[in-house]
Amino acid sequence: MRSRKALEGFEPYEWETPSADIAARLGLAVEQIIRFDTNASPDIPIRWLRELSSKLDKLGINDYPDTSYLSLRKALSKYVNVPVDWITVTDGSDEGLDLLVKTFMDVGNKAVVSAPTYSYYRTIAQTAGGDIISVPRLKDFSDDVEGLLKAAKREDTRIVFLCSPNNPTGNSSKREDVIRLLEETDVAIVVDEAYSEFSGKTLVDLTNRYDNLIILRTFSKAFALAGARVGYTVASKSTIDLVNKVRPPNSLSVISLSLAELAANDLETVKRNIRAAVQERDRCRKFIEQLKGIYVYPSETNFLLLSFEKLDPNKVHKELMKRGLIVRNVSKTTGLEKCLRFSVRLPEQDDLLLTALSEITKNRY
Repeated sequence: MRSRKALEGFEPYEWETPSADIAARLGLAVEQIIRFDTNASPDIPIRWLRELSSKLDKLGINDYPDTSYLSLRKALSKYVNVPVDWITVTDGSDEGLDLLVKTFMDVGNKAVVSAPTYSYYRTIAQTAGGDIISVPRLKDFSDDVEGLLKAAKREDTRIVFLCSPNNPTGNSSKREDVIRLLEETDVAIVVDEAYSEFSGKTLVDLTNRYDNLIILRTFSKAFALAGARVGYTVASKSTIDLVNKVRPPNSLSVISLSLAELAANDLETVKRNIRAAVQERDRCRKFIEQLKGIYVYPSETNFLLLSFEKLDPNKVHKELMKRGLIVRNVSKTTGLEKCLRFSVRLPEQDDLLLTALSEITKNRY
């Protein structure tokens, strides 16, 4: 069977191993597995689910949803303070990435990233027959804006992907650096703000000045709806019109859309959960800073990046896994060779991880 040449030697995105598979391999019950590796929220939105269940018979599950997703876009318009027609809704922000690549990249084109960053940018560019130009971040993980500008000005470059705050380093791109990219290049500058609610920073307001600025957002993190798979893209009307040319008509279910709309109209709950996550992140950071041999990077997200001075992060990862504590091993990533990443969860769950790290470091030092 003939397949695409773009898939020859292609390195796919590394999916998270299912909890059931991990439990079976370790001889543990699935309930003993705690996922610190997905950056998802530990908060289950019970009230939204109950409200949704009370009107299930009115959802029209037998029919297709409104293909413009207008009701949700109206709620989002109030939330991010832009016109309704500056927003398009997607099946998670990953579909947003897919649509942007389909909109701007041809075979042989390049997308630029500030590395290390979210690895799916490489995957999505290569599936389109393009490739990635990785510009290494500076020592403090800030963007090398001069390097990004040089790569963005290449004739074959079409997109610059910036994750802000960045996964997995936890820091935001500087506003003035992004403005330079917007003003000094003619390519799409895509800012992935999946974690922006935790930082309190956004560049959405710049979309009224720059047609080449595209903001990606998601309901998966701060809104605790990772399982619903809802994202959205914000840009000028002319840019959104371009993206909508390649958008499929019915990629979201009426159930997901209804949940997202409930969330968008209950911002007080969302803000309360964000405050709790930030408080818990800071508590975890202060605890780990007291442990010998671990450096904790500053974070504007719901996760922390740890660097181990002498301990092998692969061994630490395995030791934590034996206890059912699943963190993200990023040590194979260039620039993160000594690092592990974990997202904060409920205090009682985080305490298990903190205790384990304390015991591991005490045994070593």
